Amino acid sequence: MAYEASEIMMAAALMYPTNVLLEYTKDVGTLRQLMIDAKNKITKGIDKSIYFGSSAIEKGFTDLMDEKNSEALKDLAGGISAAIGVRDYLTKEGETGGKNLSPAIYMTGNVWPKDVEKFRVSAYGFEDYNSSDVMATADKKTFYGISLKKKRKTNAGEPTLINKAFDSVLDGKQFDKIKEELANIRAEYFSGLVIEAVDKGIILKSHIKNFDALKKTTNGRKELFEGKQRDKKLFDRSYIDTKGSAKLPGGYKSDDTKNENSMRYFVNKKLAEKNNPLWKEFVKVMNKYSDLFAESLINIILKTKLFEEIEAKDLKNYKFNFFLVTGVGDITSKGDVQIGHATVLPLKTTLCGLTRIQEKNKNKKYEIVLDDVKKGESEAAKIFLQLKKGNLTLLDLEIRYKGAFTPQPQFQGTIHPDFKRLLKDECGLG
Repeated sequence: MAYEASEIMMAAALMYPTNVLLEYTKDVGTLRQLMIDAKNKITKGIDKSIYFGSSAIEKGFTDLMDEKNSEALKDLAGGISAAIGVRDYLTKEGETGGKNLSPAIYMTGNVWPKDVEKFRVSAYGFEDYNSSDVMATADKKTFYGISLKKKRKTNAGEPTLINKAFDSVLDGKQFDKIKEELANIRAEYFSGLVIEAVDKGIILKSHIKNFDALKKTTNGRKELFEGKQRDKKLFDRSYIDTKGSAKLPGGYKSDDTKNENSMRYFVNKKLAEKNNPLWKEFVKVMNKYSDLFAESLINIILKTKLFEEIEAKDLKNYKFNFFLVTGVGDITSKGDVQIGHATVLPLKTTLCGLTRIQEKNKNKKYEIVLDDVKKGESEAAKIFLQLKKGNLTLLDLEIRYKGAFTPQPQFQGTIHPDFKRLLKDECGLG
């Protein structure tokens, strides 16, 4: 599993009262001492309040607690921000724990500690639909799941809430027809680029067996896209994923992808075009099934059905709350420690906001629109979208290809400022 330093840093910060944490943030030297002290408490069993699913997971996390690593120290600053933010929220809400939240902290991962394993949820195509990175409890009855994000500066852009393959949105039989439509669109578009690459001499026609026949049929176009029957002595990957070119010294296996004669350069340039037909077709399909897409996007990004899934487990003796938390922390070039105000977004607040939007726009469908401003500012091979209902924008979305074009593209999602304003004005977001 991958280990994220900010998660263990927040857990470590929760071991200390807030006033003690603030003493440790006077400068980078005292912050370094906190790192050393916290790591000793965990690894030497001095403080047994942090639980791991296995010894391997414990080692994976504590290895990141390196007081000589400047990025790790910045993550500790962010972890302190998150810990204080969660405590402040719970105190304000009068929930169990409040300022004293620290007795039991659980690090999740591919193995969850036994006390919190009951809250693990696999649903909607995700092994861990309950995306809590850290769980905490003051009384072993009320548990708080924290999905943690980080940023260095308060005014920095919002961190991505999800970064998954596009087809992770399309979980369930109701999406089968949509998947087929999108697969056909991708095959048609990318096979067309292979044909254009042959016309330009990037790929030689003689190097694709039965090229003229392939480009005339649906199955042939699919083969030009997938390249399963390619000459593997010439091509180490599908035609569309080829990095090099017949024009380059290293041939198709050349890694000189910045050369304008390379296949990778050619495909990326096409995808970056302002009116790219692939992205336009994607948006058309998404809007054809806009409510279905919107419900899925909102659910997998904001975990809106998590309470339902937990309730289905019938855990009568336990309460569960879930938060999206963004810690803000940095260290300046002069060694000053900056602890920003964390954003704590409880799931119940998100659900309140979605109810308000529904009430205000009862007769309107969700709509997925191109963000022309962002696209106009970018030359990257990706598309910028917004999910809207009526006049309110809920989510900012990006779809992009990362390194290869035969797999599904990746998509990322963040909460749009319009939705955040509604959550503050009408649902009590701090």
